[in-house]
Amino acid sequence: MGTHASPVVTPRTDGSPSRLLYVADNGDLVVAGAETARLSIDAIPDGRLAAVGDDRYALFGDRTSRYRHGALGDSKEGETLYVVDAETAEITAQAALDAPAVFEGLQPLVADLDDDGTPEIVTTVADERDGARIAVFAPDGRRLATGPIYGPGWRHQLTVAPFGPDGGPELATVRKPHVDRVVEFYRLRGGSLDVVATADGFSSHTYGSRVLSGAVAGQFADDGGAELLVPTATRDELAAVRREPGGTTVGWRQPLDGTLASNVTGVPLTGGGVAVGAATDETVRVWQS
Repeated sequence: MGTHASPVVTPRTDGSPSRLLYVADNGDLVVAGAETARLSIDAIPDGRLAAVGDDRYALFGDRTSRYRHGALGDSKEGETLYVVDAETAEITAQAALDAPAVFEGLQPLVADLDDDGTPEIVTTVADERDGARIAVFAPDGRRLATGPIYGPGWRHQLTVAPFGPDGGPELATVRKPHVDRVVEFYRLRGGSLDVVATADGFSSHTYGSRVLSGAVAGQFADDGGAELLVPTATRDELAAVRREPGGTTVGWRQPLDGTLASNVTGVPLTGGGVAVGAATDETVRVWQS
């Protein structure tokens, strides 16, 4: 098992045996069950699998060092998005990028971004010339849409939730969390992926860190609207960013009494509400809405 491997156990409700999936030292994806199979995809060493549904998982493979940004812990990035079937231990789809582009991320984000009942796979594509942009793929490997480019720098894809003023799903990212520190909200409409609102002054990641769960979405207020809870640019407090017609507002802030040194984690509570946890170098705090 690789040094930074994040194993996944496939869920089972029908009594059939689960399978263990993980990335080996040599980049193989290992699918272990009654029998063990290895898929030679040269996965990135710190890559994580994302569940697509129907026993399928997405991850980045065909590692390359052609993009040496190093924002996520090393300069090894994937040039191919793979979708694998854990039941059959087969590759069911793949999408390869032409040089010099790479997938700059440790894990794809899977969500129903266009609200059509089927999932999309959201990725960050980057290269030396243009920097990063959001690209959305279908589970069969087709590229569905690509977002705008603002020049060199990373985009931190965070979460998809019903942020829209109409309750529709939107993708939240932070554009250049080390430089610009701008929250962006995207909408996928047809073949177009557009930034529909922004908010300045937020940093969801520290340069060189593999800690990528830098924000959480939830219904924290009594009115039931979705908010993005994300660290401010100074990373000493969390702020709730909410979409409204024509833009965004910041509803409330939660001081951390120190600098954020962990993921921002959310857990749904029985009966409604969300518990959120975050830590500094000295304190772990949990809030409940």
